[in-house]
Amino acid sequence: MKVTDVSFLSVLNRNLLSLRYSSLVFSVSKIRIYLLLVILCSLSSVSISSEIDSYSGIYRENSESKPYLLIKEHNGRYFGSATSGSVELFIYDNGKFRARDITIDINGYFQDKIKGKYQKQIVNLFGSHSVYERVDIPKEKFISVLYNSDKKMADFSTSKVDVCKDSYPITSLDNVTDTYENIDTLISKIEIGRHVYKNINSLLILKDDKLVVERYFNGWNADEPHMIQSVSKSLTSLLVGSAIKENKIVDIKQTLPLLLPNYKEYLNGGREKITLQNLLTMSAGLHWNEWDTSYSNPENIRYKEIFSEDSVVFTLEQSLIEKPGDRFNYSGGFVSVVGEVISQATNQSPMSDYAKNGPLSALCFKNAYWLKQNDDRTNVAGGAFLRPRDMLKIGQLVLNDGNWNGKQLVDKNYLIESTEPIMDTNLTGKKYGYFWWNTTFYVNGKKYPAILAQGYGGQDIVIIKELNLVVVKTASNFNFPSLIGKIMSVHVIPEFKN
Repeated sequence: MKVTDVSFLSVLNRNLLSLRYSSLVFSVSKIRIYLLLVILCSLSSVSISSEIDSYSGIYRENSESKPYLLIKEHNGRYFGSATSGSVELFIYDNGKFRARDITIDINGYFQDKIKGKYQKQIVNLFGSHSVYERVDIPKEKFISVLYNSDKKMADFSTSKVDVCKDSYPITSLDNVTDTYENIDTLISKIEIGRHVYKNINSLLILKDDKLVVERYFNGWNADEPHMIQSVSKSLTSLLVGSAIKENKIVDIKQTLPLLLPNYKEYLNGGREKITLQNLLTMSAGLHWNEWDTSYSNPENIRYKEIFSEDSVVFTLEQSLIEKPGDRFNYSGGFVSVVGEVISQATNQSPMSDYAKNGPLSALCFKNAYWLKQNDDRTNVAGGAFLRPRDMLKIGQLVLNDGNWNGKQLVDKNYLIESTEPIMDTNLTGKKYGYFWWNTTFYVNGKKYPAILAQGYGGQDIVIIKELNLVVVKTASNFNFPSLIGKIMSVHVIPEFKN
């Protein structure tokens, strides 16, 4: 039975409040509650099959403040799911469960079986004791109930359901390539749980506008949204381009006093020269260092910004230490300011409403959610949840220079410029555009320039225009590298390079 390799530290780093690319937003009083949710969803599982599924269903703790827990079965394996993720549970035939990973101090049991189904879960975590009761909700509503129960979550699924249809009928790889042994090898590595490949949750490949690979692992399925971490930044960049297309943002070279007049009192001492473009390229010149301190550390500047009363004020009050535009300096706070620019320009609050109601609604996002920060602003730097298929749409939109089904959703000039390698970074082999990364993959001595949206834990959208190719991957590799470089160079590009 396959086991998901998730350490207690990685669970905390993944879910507890302020992570590098996600930053979950909860008050301190809710940390313990959310930790319980997180750990329950970070188990591994073995199950005993029966005619009646005794465990699957949705459960809720006896408190209005706590989210739901979803227990689901897939190919004889059981998984616990919450807004933070989905991994295996180890369940004994008597209803008791524990963490497969012995480093996770959690145990419990199912109770009160009626007509073959357990009605309660008793969960023990580090001395805490909670009771979760089964809720009678139709299966098709599980996802909406799970996410909408979280008061810090905003639904930005399209409201134009009547005009939406399935965009991606699956096509055989035989239609786009003569050989795909390397892709089969990759899928086998994931399925058998080889090394860090076992933490990959989905893999989708779009070639020549055809979906040729769509695989889900570790209990995930096509309808479930995955936390995309800093891929949220790239989505935010597209929203800037949509606002430009609608003439709601005139010029990214405009300075902040023009874009945020309500914040003029904080725009002094040289800060008044900061432009929207400076923010988009992570070169605003303000003091910021969120990479040298753990994101779960309350002293981390990103942590402080997330929990501040006003994330825009917090960011703009940082010292100006260099000329805007001179140097790349990665900052979630800069993204928060861009989110406020979009919100004010489009008159949409929270900003996620612009993703729901603006031009990008034509992408027909489904089961799409976006976390809010302490000040109820959208966590544009890392809080979005999307289905992998919707991530694929983002990649295809970029591949087609902002055009979707014959309609220009994003200003074309902005889109092209935003995905170019504009800024040098302190990362080997990577440059930065407007919240988009650029790199080059090398296969048999040939260079393949690529545009990337990347998020902590292995969330990736890769666009290679030369090959008319988009690759999407989601994962839970929070203690390991993304693997996307090896996946592209060894398993994907060789199959399509001709």
